[in-house]
Amino acid sequence: MLMNNVLAYGTDILLIGFAIYLFCSYFDIFFRRRNKMWINTGLFIFAVWQLIIVKSSGLPVYMNISITTIATFFAVFIVYEEGFWKKCIFSITFNAIWMLLEVLCGYILLFYCKQFVVLQELKPLGSFISKLLFLLIILSLRRVFMDDEIKELSVQYSMMLAFIPIGSIYIMNNIFMFYYKVNSRLVNVHLTVIAVILLSINVLIFYLYMKLAADLQLGHITSIYEHQLELCEHHQEERELSILQMRDMKHNMKNNLVSILALAEKKECDKIVNFVNEIMEEGGMKISSITNSGNVVIDSLIGYWYVVAKKVGIDFSVNIHIPMKMPFKGADLCLILGNLLENAVEAARKGEEEKYIKVHMKYDKNNLLLFVMNNYKTQLIKTKDKRLKSTKTDSGNHGVGLPSVYRAAAKYHGTVIIEDSIPGRFLIRVILYGKYL
Repeated sequence: MLMNNVLAYGTDILLIGFAIYLFCSYFDIFFRRRNKMWINTGLFIFAVWQLIIVKSSGLPVYMNISITTIATFFAVFIVYEEGFWKKCIFSITFNAIWMLLEVLCGYILLFYCKQFVVLQELKPLGSFISKLLFLLIILSLRRVFMDDEIKELSVQYSMMLAFIPIGSIYIMNNIFMFYYKVNSRLVNVHLTVIAVILLSINVLIFYLYMKLAADLQLGHITSIYEHQLELCEHHQEERELSILQMRDMKHNMKNNLVSILALAEKKECDKIVNFVNEIMEEGGMKISSITNSGNVVIDSLIGYWYVVAKKVGIDFSVNIHIPMKMPFKGADLCLILGNLLENAVEAARKGEEEKYIKVHMKYDKNNLLLFVMNNYKTQLIKTKDKRLKSTKTDSGNHGVGLPSVYRAAAKYHGTVIIEDSIPGRFLIRVILYGKYL
């Protein structure tokens, strides 16, 4: 009797340990852990509830499911970072897949093994097999999603996706109840097929989540392109107008020189200076942009964000040495420079003391070096791969800037280096290699 109790407790402890391992392996794919104290607290809560489930069977089914889901979410909320709704979806899906696997294993064991094994012994066996199958699913998910950045969806899309695992749990529970009332081989086969279908649907949630997030991200990137192309068109119109004005000024140059000569003979220097300034303004020689490299993409973007920065009291300095043409697509330069300048302005304007942005670009031997330095105040948040995460509240419309920069730089085998070791100073370096094209 004592040996049986020891064996039963040992089995329960091993299964709980297996459950904790599955918990960590699953959520490590999608989230980044907090510090050690929070991790131990969350795992302790999860382990305690698993022990309660093992030792108690008197709770109503739906109450058991509800408390399990809440306990899982609470443990995830403590152990991991990321957003609320993202945790909701993956927590509910975690429990849905686990329940579907347990029910499926229960069907098979009860149907094929009840004549050979005592029913009480099927419970730990089914629990172990279901966890083993869950581990295989987790390993498959890890191979697919571990290298992808998983963006958080908006509340609307999160709630819609959450209905799938919630509905699956409800359907599967009712099917399991129906199993005990109908003793038919054909019905049992159909119920098993339904369980497999529901399990497949819940596994596909991860693909749907990633696909939906990618589509939303693509839509935002497209809007960025449209905005930046509008800036380029506006800058090009300014340049064309400047050229036309320059032609008019050249046409009138003889008359202007006669006027300047007359003023010079009278030694009226102040009037000469004023007259020359008027000619330059009328001729379009004083343009709002602070760069005139001839590269329309670079000049238009820097000119736009220079004006924006000055409006909010940011000191904006530029040091650019680039040719008119470079072996990089204008759309990629738009994406990289536009996102970096937007982030720099957003961060610098929140500073309380010195507000500054410094931009340095140099083109050398088919390679482009871009440095953007700015002050910042808010705390930087990094993902599990040490990349920065957006701190903007509107995650549906933001949060894709730096990932887009990484992807654009990767096209040219480039590198993106972030330096934040000095408090209050943020420096990002982007290097693009034209020699690989």
